[in-house]
Amino acid sequence: MGSSKIIRRLGDQGMKLVLLVIVIAVTGVGLGLAAGYPVSRIQFEESDAIRLDQQRLAGEVDPAVALTSLADLPQSVWEPGDPASAAFGLLGTDFCGEAVELPTTLSPEQSAVFTNPTDGSLLIAEAVRVDRWQSAKEYVEAVGDAVGECNEFYRNGVDGTRVEVEIKDGMGDAPITDHVSRTFVSSDGSSVQVWSMMAIGDVVTSTLYAGPAGPQQSLMSDLEKRILIRVAPASFALGGVGSESATTLAPDPTETSIIEGGAADESPGAADAATTTTVP
Repeated sequence: MGSSKIIRRLGDQGMKLVLLVIVIAVTGVGLGLAAGYPVSRIQFEESDAIRLDQQRLAGEVDPAVALTSLADLPQSVWEPGDPASAAFGLLGTDFCGEAVELPTTLSPEQSAVFTNPTDGSLLIAEAVRVDRWQSAKEYVEAVGDAVGECNEFYRNGVDGTRVEVEIKDGMGDAPITDHVSRTFVSSDGSSVQVWSMMAIGDVVTSTLYAGPAGPQQSLMSDLEKRILIRVAPASFALGGVGSESATTLAPDPTETSIIEGGAADESPGAADAATTTTVP
């Protein structure tokens, strides 16, 4: 074979190789653009939850101040309740049958109980300082993981029958990132529980509402905001909430959000026949 033919054949093969490389490169880029375009068009929902400087707040938050008070509630509706009902609060209880151990505490547990005589609903507030701010965060996360693993659970009803309880999202948006909330609605229509829990520095605070129907729509969010304005005003104001907002947070007692069904717990013996105050 002549040298000219060999050179020509090598040239043809080289050209094919170059074309193959170009095709692969173009195809790769095309696939990358095709895959990347939809992703770039995805609009992720932004959360208004504020990330507190928990390390800075450690040791600075008084558990007694991180507690809902009667002044935070519409006093025409709510009044002080039986302090013994605080035993049915959230901190240190099981969630969805899973034991979530409360971290080592460094202060006595603060609690407050309020009742609405009109419908027998109950509100239990708790707050306690734990050993580290990291422990407070981890405890709230553990509670969130526990309730995130189930959509329902069963409890024993007043008559001994098993009652199904549906787990729904809490009411309102999370004000801070270290936060968990849920709504428990029992299938027999006996009661509703709405609760939330927050880590603020090395303090864990919780609020539990239990009644024959759901609370006024903004009640839980308003109570959380009042607490945060008191204990972390500088940090919480970054989200657009200032101390002046405290005068507008009281819920309208004439507005009630009705949620079908009720809430409850796997352990019987809550506060009274009208309202179940235990938690799962």
